[in-house]
Amino acid sequence: MTTIRLLKNGNEIFPAMLATIDKAESSIALEMYIFADDETGREFYMHLCQAAKRGVQVMVLVDAWGSWTLTTEFWKELRMYGGMVRWFHPLFRGLLPFRNHRKLLLVDDCVAFIGGINIANEYNNGSRGEPPWRDNALEISGREVARLRRSFLRMWVKADTPYRRLFHSRIGIHHEPIVLEGRLRFLESGPDNPLQPIRKAYHQLVSSATRNIDLAMSYFYPSGRMLRALRRAVRRGVRVRLIVPQKSDVIISGWATHGLYGRLLRAGIEVWEYEPAMMHAKIAIIDDSLVAGSANLDLRSGRINHELVVIVTDPAIVAKARGDFENDLRSSRQIIHEQWKKRPFPQKVKERLSYFFLVRADMFVAKMEMMRKMR
Repeated sequence: MTTIRLLKNGNEIFPAMLATIDKAESSIALEMYIFADDETGREFYMHLCQAAKRGVQVMVLVDAWGSWTLTTEFWKELRMYGGMVRWFHPLFRGLLPFRNHRKLLLVDDCVAFIGGINIANEYNNGSRGEPPWRDNALEISGREVARLRRSFLRMWVKADTPYRRLFHSRIGIHHEPIVLEGRLRFLESGPDNPLQPIRKAYHQLVSSATRNIDLAMSYFYPSGRMLRALRRAVRRGVRVRLIVPQKSDVIISGWATHGLYGRLLRAGIEVWEYEPAMMHAKIAIIDDSLVAGSANLDLRSGRINHELVVIVTDPAIVAKARGDFENDLRSSRQIIHEQWKKRPFPQKVKERLSYFFLVRADMFVAKMEMMRKMR
């Protein structure tokens, strides 16, 4: 029987992950965008080394851009005990736009952690005097998570595969339809997958919503198609609420999202800014479904990054997520349209330029790089 737990913030997520690593008997597969050389990262590293030392197969895949501060020397002890480490798209190969943004810990092919949380102090006890970031992860135990082994191994192969081969051969692409049925569903996407299953699943859920759409997103500048789907949902009588960070760790992303407030508020979408800390969660509660994982509702997650999410229809988990969302609202400030319109002119210019860069220029650079690598 598969069991699911929705964990909130690093003080719940990290102890559960470390305890599971310590119980590993055969294999550990860890896939992270950011693995920092700080107290949190070194604690994880120690547990991974201990697992490898007792004979557990340990495979670690980190993104070369997200974990750019790490040196090859950092992994020396793990490799000495037989652990394997691979960098996803090393920067010297010129594949900067295409990143592995997935976060996955798979232990013994029977316990998995999937969410938005990286391994760094920001998510644990806080960094530079700031409080810990707000984030989530799903702990899933049971036979169903075994399928994630193949997903991890596909990314392991892609880490060193030239994009020309990926786009011409479509390595690892699943051509199965998006069927949002059952209690648990894993979806993965990337720039080499023309089906874009995560984007399609989000669109299906939003388009079929009848009561509530609650979104907590660290980065929010979705496609025009998704914005139209949200507007249509409001017109159908669906209540749509969005929580974003008051102060983003990526300033340009925060400005781009801020510039969208007018369009969202005029459409009847409630916008709230989370005040206590950086809101880094990627959570969507749509009627009786929960979507959680690494993907934001932004164009980078939708078209450029490799992402992994879970769709859960377990009533208890959905209720827990909705309760957490309501608690987050109490720590958030609602944006009022009339007040938002009075922001200074320089702020409006920053918002316009940021949105252009992220939505237009970023996509253009990614397309040019893709075309260059396919020649």
